[in-house]
Amino acid sequence: MDKQKITFAIKLLISVGLVAFLYSKINLGDVVSLVANIDGVFLLILFGILFFNTVISTLKWKILLLADDIHLPFKNLLSSYMIASFFNIFMPSNIGGDSYRIVDIAKQSSKPVHTFASVFIDRLSGFFALSIMGFVFPLVGRGLLEDSKVLFVPFGIFLIIVIMIWSLYNQKLLRWGLRITRIDRITKVSSMIDQFLDSVTAYKEKKGVIPKIMGVSFVFQFTVILFVYLLSTTIGYNIPLIYFCMFVPLISLLEAIPASIYGIGFRDAGYVIFFTQVGRTREDGCTMAFLYVAVTLLYALIGGVMFVVKKKRDS
Repeated sequence: MDKQKITFAIKLLISVGLVAFLYSKINLGDVVSLVANIDGVFLLILFGILFFNTVISTLKWKILLLADDIHLPFKNLLSSYMIASFFNIFMPSNIGGDSYRIVDIAKQSSKPVHTFASVFIDRLSGFFALSIMGFVFPLVGRGLLEDSKVLFVPFGIFLIIVIMIWSLYNQKLLRWGLRITRIDRITKVSSMIDQFLDSVTAYKEKKGVIPKIMGVSFVFQFTVILFVYLLSTTIGYNIPLIYFCMFVPLISLLEAIPASIYGIGFRDAGYVIFFTQVGRTREDGCTMAFLYVAVTLLYALIGGVMFVVKKKRDS
């Protein structure tokens, strides 16, 4: 068994172990029944919200690519994003989907490093917006929290991302690091790093690029909060929106930890912590996590169908 398979097996084991622990005292039949009884019209509304987020994410990606003089049809990028959502199911965090996007669009752009840069900055800007919201909302509503220590997690992530962004923006520290490690002497690697940093410079210098992608990132993250809030109303959880504003960004940061498959286990633990903080039961938290995965999985299957159709068309 190669290293990649071993890593996958470990992450799968972590997901299964966490889920088994969290769901050990829960009636799964009741949970499945709740999911099965979701109104079809409401499900379409939820799908519409997910599709809206896919569209604006594609728009953000296109803005980055255009700044690097990569001109591709919006429908090509949208298709790639939809299919990537399907691949995210099988990999930790968003690694699977991002890898697909890089490979797919690099074939069309003939600029693999610049394409990688666009996906990397796309993801980094999303985490930056997420960390800000994950810190600011709980800070504003800290009087509603039982344990304000939860603020340290997003604040720590925020500081890490700020350092990363500053390093990319300034570039002097990065290039100094390349010199002292002598990585800049490896011609191929040095060339790739130069291309990547050239793309970052293009994003920085092209007027309006950074404000636009950050604006889209904040809209995306708030729409995720709204999606989870509306999802909770389908099963009768009358929890005020402010609580979702405080906890959903934290849960999103938690499920992004690349140590499980599709965030399963970590996401469930996040919802259990969230729901017990607002006076709900552990079973309610697990039900919410299960419902979230069920709905997003159904949506992601659209990308799976698109991938099969594309493979047949290209063969």
